[in-house]
Amino acid sequence: MIKLKKILYITTISDTINAFLIPHIKMLIEQGYKVDCAANLIEQLDDELLELDIEFFNIPFTRNPLSPNNIRAFNKLIKIQKKNNYDIVHVHTPVASIYGRLLKLKFPRLKTIYTVHGFHFYKGAPIKNWLIYYPIERVMAKLTDTIVTINSEDYNTSLRFNIDEAYKIDGVGVDLDFYSNSNDSNIVRKKLNLKEDDFVILMIAEVNKNKNHKQVIEAIEILHKEGINVKLLCAGEGILLDEINKEIEAKNLNNNIKMLGYRTDINDLISACDIGIMTSYREGLPRSIMELMSHKKPVIGTNIRGIRDLIYNGKNGFLVDIEDYEKTANAIDTLYEDRELLLQMGNDAYQSIQKYSIDNVINQLKEVY
Repeated sequence: MIKLKKILYITTISDTINAFLIPHIKMLIEQGYKVDCAANLIEQLDDELLELDIEFFNIPFTRNPLSPNNIRAFNKLIKIQKKNNYDIVHVHTPVASIYGRLLKLKFPRLKTIYTVHGFHFYKGAPIKNWLIYYPIERVMAKLTDTIVTINSEDYNTSLRFNIDEAYKIDGVGVDLDFYSNSNDSNIVRKKLNLKEDDFVILMIAEVNKNKNHKQVIEAIEILHKEGINVKLLCAGEGILLDEINKEIEAKNLNNNIKMLGYRTDINDLISACDIGIMTSYREGLPRSIMELMSHKKPVIGTNIRGIRDLIYNGKNGFLVDIEDYEKTANAIDTLYEDRELLLQMGNDAYQSIQKYSIDNVINQLKEVY
């Protein structure tokens, strides 16, 4: 009789499971695995998860890797492994990936799979990131049986670690069918006090330093001074929201930029925009760009890891350098002036995003397992 393989999914917080991992877990259960989850359950679990035969363990992880809470979390993981004797732990997110893999010190027969959502060290990263995080990953590689990456740069980096198995898969998967269903764009625009002929740019991002809203605002100001009237919608909340709102007001751009805060109608917002934009300093493989492309929207993005995996410059969008405000403004203006090019790039965006579909990613994960 074949023994049922048992897997423990470990993430720092439950939001990661809700947002990205439900289809992965469902696939594994359908394949005959027993899957349980361990995380800091700070957010209510999705109803879809609660309908499955999954045991959830509340682990007191914090995002600070040196916090004493993480030692308590690790001790709780040891007790869980002793009791349940999992065959595999599949770890996600930085803190959980460290403490989850450390279980192998006490349980050497345990198999470890690590999905990297974006190393903290990368081309152009601050030197302190390389000094701190790169040595940690070199050490942790000895406790890693399989590493799964989601962009080309991280995959090439992972090969330096001499881990037994290294894979690159196409993200966490996007439900392309979902993005074909949204409310009429003109209805959405009316709700947002936008006109049918407004040129609308959408940025979906937490309002923090890394997402670099300043670059988009500076580009909009350049266009505004040239008499080019575009509208920017920013969906997301974060610690810099008040500061960004003050900057918009100081630049007299209140009629051009709307900070929408947290939204549950992202699909409708995408349908109402003409193009998307993302000007981050660091990304793994940004889901929001994939969502925009699934809606046939070209995207302007900074030329960084993860974003350049998705955007082919001049084909399905434009790549711009970090803090190059003029080039960002020019890219917006190009699509504003040439609607035929915008339509063509939108179609190319939709074609290029097909390989990132949830069905394709699920098949890739089957190969990993």
